Amino acid sequence: MSRQYWSETLAWATAAGTAVATSTETILIPNVTIPANLLQDGRAIRMTASGAYGTHSATMDQYIAIRWGAIGGTVIAKTALNMLTASMGGGASMTANWYLEAIIQTRSNGSTGTLFTNGLVTYSSATLATGGTIANYGIVVPLVSGASGGTTPVVATVDLTADTALTLSVKWNTTNAANSIRCDMYHLEALN
Repeated sequence: MSRQYWSETLAWATAAGTAVATSTETILIPNVTIPANLLQDGRAIRMTASGAYGTHSATMDQYIAIRWGAIGGTVIAKTALNMLTASMGGGASMTANWYLEAIIQTRSNGSTGTLFTNGLVTYSSATLATGGTIANYGIVVPLVSGASGGTTPVVATVDLTADTALTLSVKWNTTNAANSIRCDMYHLEALN
């Protein structure tokens, strides 16, 4: 029996975000406010984002996270610290691409609601410490539910009864103007 939920786009980017080249966790695209009580049991939203990145002459580490409640809020999904290939055309040139897709599912609602998030991030022409090089195709890394960025997903407990910012963020291990990443396209969709 239908619960009469409709698939709809909740947010999208109309311009590229500002490039991030710092070791301080920073948003990739402006926060999206998720309305109070939108996420009920079983309801899911899909986040897709893509853009360009570059690295300087040394191999650089970076992670991407999704947070509930802006920077400083609860991490609901995170990649491990990924070692990206050196000299990928850093700074303003940013010659490599990345793509993210994640599903955020509500396991329980309310002021102590739980979200389970899983997804993938693909870095083109990248080398990861455990993945090796795949020329011109890229490396796919898991975006794992919970704050650890590890391999064991866990639910995140958050307040779903208040308007809350949903954040896509990034952090480099070293600040260097040649280490840069930018989000060019972003969509957030309610799936049901």
